[in-house]
Amino acid sequence: MDVMLSGKRFTSYHYGGNWVRPFLHPIIGPYGTRVTRNWPMDRRVPGETHDHHHHKSLWVAHGECDDVNNWNEEPGHGYQRHRSFLSVTSGPVYGEFTAKLDWCDAKDRKRFEETRHMRFYALPGDARLFDVCVSFRMTEKQVVFRDTKEGGLLSVRVASAMDVPRGGRIENAYGGVNENETWGKSAPWCDYSGIVDDRHVGIAVMDHESNPRYPTGWHVRNYGLMTANCFAWSHYRPEAKVKGDMTFPKNSTTSWRYRIYVHKGDAAKGKVREKFLDYIAPPSVTVG
Repeated sequence: MDVMLSGKRFTSYHYGGNWVRPFLHPIIGPYGTRVTRNWPMDRRVPGETHDHHHHKSLWVAHGECDDVNNWNEEPGHGYQRHRSFLSVTSGPVYGEFTAKLDWCDAKDRKRFEETRHMRFYALPGDARLFDVCVSFRMTEKQVVFRDTKEGGLLSVRVASAMDVPRGGRIENAYGGVNENETWGKSAPWCDYSGIVDDRHVGIAVMDHESNPRYPTGWHVRNYGLMTANCFAWSHYRPEAKVKGDMTFPKNSTTSWRYRIYVHKGDAAKGKVREKFLDYIAPPSVTVG
C-alpha cells in the first residue's frame, strides 16, 4: 500500500506473505531523501551496511512473546500475518488505515491478534508526520512479553549514512547524546539525525504519555538502530535485579501509541521538543 502526500510517494506498507512481518519502506523525508536503510529490500544502494537483515526500515516486533521470537528471522522465528484491512481512508488532511494481524509461532499457529492503525498527515512544507497505534488482544491464552533488549515495540533502522560513526547524532528528550548517554535510558522521545546525500535530515520517535511504562526505555545504537523498548529492564539496569516482563491475561487488550516525525536538521533544528508537546497536548478546536 503506497502512501502519497501531495502526489508524491512518502512510504509504502509492505504486508505480503513473502515477508516475515509488515514494515514501512522507504521513508522519504525532506529533499526527497530516504531516511531509513534500504537493505535488504533494495540491494542497489551503495555504501549501506548489511547487518541484521531483520531490521527493515520501520517495523513493529518483539523478541520473546512467551517462547516465540517475533524479532529476528533466524530459524524458528515467529511471524506476523496480515489478515485484512479493516479500513482505508484518504483525504486532504490525512490518510490512514487499520490492519488486522495475527502474531504466530514458527508453525504459523496464532498466538494473539494485533490491530495496527497508521495515520499519515499532509503537512505543509517538507516535514513528515505520522502516528502508529498497536493494540494487542490475547485471543488464545495469557501471553508474557519477556524482558529482552531484542525487540521493543516500534523500531527504526536509519540510513547508513546517519550512523554515529559516519557523523550521525542520537539525542533524547533529556539531552542525552549518542549511545553512551541514551541506550537504556527512559525518555519521552528519541531522535536520530545525520547527513544523507549531502542533506541534513532526522527522524524522531515519540512515546505517548498514555502508553504502559511511559516514558519508554530506548534500545538505540550508534550503528543505526532506534527502538522504543519498555521491557528490557534487566539489560538496562542489571544492578537493580528487576525483570521487565509484562503479562497480558487472556481476552485482555493493551495499546501503545507512537508518533514518528521526519524533519530537516538535528533535533534542535527540527524542533522535535515542540512537536512532542503538540503530540501530548494538542490544541482544542471548536467549530462554530
